[in-house]
Amino acid sequence: MTTQDSSYADIEVEVLDDDGVSAVIENALAEAQCDWEDLQEQARVGRFSSETARRAWFVVSSFAE
Repeated sequence: MTTQDSSYADIEVEVLDDDGVSAVIENALAEAQCDWEDLQEQARVGRFSSETARRAWFVVSSFAE
């Protein structure tokens, strides 16, 4: 990275451990007001109950087993 390409120098990155990942998932599901199974079904049919649920899926789907 050159000095001309330092527009991202002020971004902080936090690496989460397993507990941190679990907390992110739990918070996303709570905000979406659904549980994991409900959110999976909404994603499967492509119809989310809210924009918050769609965003929660975006966050937690990468952790799907």
